Formats: sequence, C-alpha cells, structure tokens
Amino acid sequence: MSFDPMAVLATTLILAAVAFLASGVRAIVARSEESLAQRLGALDAAQPAAAEPARGRIGAALARALAPLAKLAQPGRDQESRLRQRLAQAGLRAESAPTIFSAAKVLAASAGLAAFAWVSATRVDPLPLGPALAVLPFAVGYYLPDAWLRQRIAARKLALERGLPDALDLLVTCVEAGLGLDQAMQRVADEIALAWPVLSDELHLTYLEVNAGIRRIEAMYRLAERTGLAELKSLAATLNQTEIFGTSIGTALRVQSESMRIRRMQRAEERAAIVSVKLMIPLVVCVLPSLIAIVVGPAVVNIINTLFPALKGHR
Repeated sequence: MSFDPMAVLATTLILAAVAFLASGVRAIVARSEESLAQRLGALDAAQPAAAEPARGRIGAALARALAPLAKLAQPGRDQESRLRQRLAQAGLRAESAPTIFSAAKVLAASAGLAAFAWVSATRVDPLPLGPALAVLPFAVGYYLPDAWLRQRIAARKLALERGLPDALDLLVTCVEAGLGLDQAMQRVADEIALAWPVLSDELHLTYLEVNAGIRRIEAMYRLAERTGLAELKSLAATLNQTEIFGTSIGTALRVQSESMRIRRMQRAEERAAIVSVKLMIPLVVCVLPSLIAIVVGPAVVNIINTLFPALKGHR
C-alpha cells in the first residue's frame, strides 16, 4: 500500500479544522436546553446560574486561543460594531462572540480548502482548473458562518414577532391592574418564560437595565436595536410620547397591541396571496406539459398515421 504524504496532510488539516470549528460553534451557540423538570421548577435554580460563569470562562479561554486566527478575518472598526449588533440580534452577546465567529470563518474556509486538497490528492488525474476551482470551497467555507448567522437572526426575529402581541396583552393587563411599567415588564417576562423564552430573556434584560439606572425609554430603544424589530421601535416611540404628554400607558399599550395584531394578520394574508403565484411555477413546468401530452398526444399520433401516408400516396 502506497503512502501519500499529501493525502495524510490534507486529512490532518480537515480533522483539525473541523474540530476547531465544532468547538467554536459550540461555544457560541451553547445554550443549555432546560429539561421538563427544570422548567417546572423541580431542580435548583442556582444550577443554571452557576453554569453561566463557567460557560463564560470557557468562551473567553477559547477566544484567547483562537485570537490569532480571528485576526485573519477581523473586520474594520465600523464593521466590527455592525458584527456585534448582528451577533446580539442572534442572541450571542458574549464578549468573546466576535472573536470566535471570525475564527470560525477562517477555520471553515481552511476546512473547505483542505477538503479540496484531499480530493485532489486522492485522484489519479489532476482536477481541471485546480487552483481556480479551489477558490469555490474556500469561499463557501468562509461565508458559511454568515449564512448560519442570518438564519439564526431570522428565526429569532420570527419568535419575537410571534410572542410580542401576547406579551403586550399581558403587559396591558398588569398595568391596568395597578402595577408600574417596570414591575409589569418583569411580571410578563416571568409569565411568558415557558411559551416565549426568547422574548422573556429580552424583557428581563431590559428590566435589569432600567434597575441599573438606564432611562426606561433608552432601555426600550436598546431593546429594539438588540432585537432588530420595527414593532419594538414603534413601541419605544409610543412610550416616549406617552411619558412626554402624560397620557395613559395602558391605552397606548392596548392600541399598540391591536396594531401589531393587525399587521401580523396582514402579513399572513400577504403570504397566503403569494402562495397562488408561487404555485404557477411547478404548475407550468411540471403539470402543464403532462396535460398537453395527454390531451394533444393522441391527436398528434392520429395526424401522423393518417396524413403522412396520404401525402406519400399523392407523390
């Protein structure tokens, strides 16, 4: 059996890159899913709290280890703030998240390049346009974390949009029952923790910011920037006007909740109307040719069998 050093080197690079990438992604997205017993309060609440500092220490240690790789894909100062905002919208607010994300892009690109080198080394004949073709797996690996981040942001926004009207209804109920807006926000965050955990975490963080001394309106605007939802920006503007003019907070929240439900219904109707347009493509490409073949096919066969012999007989 022949020993190919290029194949061994490429395989080693692939395994190392995949291992680093898996550890980096795990450090970013690792969020311990609570079991049913934890959600029902059967376990001690101090256990998740104790796990947070350990996870933060692991992330910081991993970020220090991957810092040299992260510098290869480190964005500029303006783009770095944009990256932090996108990571926050995805729920990744750790200080080490940008470093690990940049390092993951480098590792994914290296894994794609190493996979191409391994495939090229195992072939007898060289690949056509080999150096130019190697750019494709490198680019796919480099932009794969960006695609994953966009998908995570979209999924998180969808979860927030679905839970926001229900949270506003509960907020209206708590405010009209006599609670202050801050206490009502904390109560709503506790009540929706099981149904809408993402929105519950964001509301709880906003409540903590207000308790830390940040103005309520500024905390609401920070919540809107952190989530990227236009509905929350509108809610923050409504609460700001309510505070300036001294109008009823409960009435403003009720109107905002109704408008959000109307917009959600309009988006659902819009998607339902688009379905018929999207169905035209498979209908024209798949169904219509088969229908034409069934309807017109026998007539074409009869024409060929009848007309062509008659034309040959007149010659």
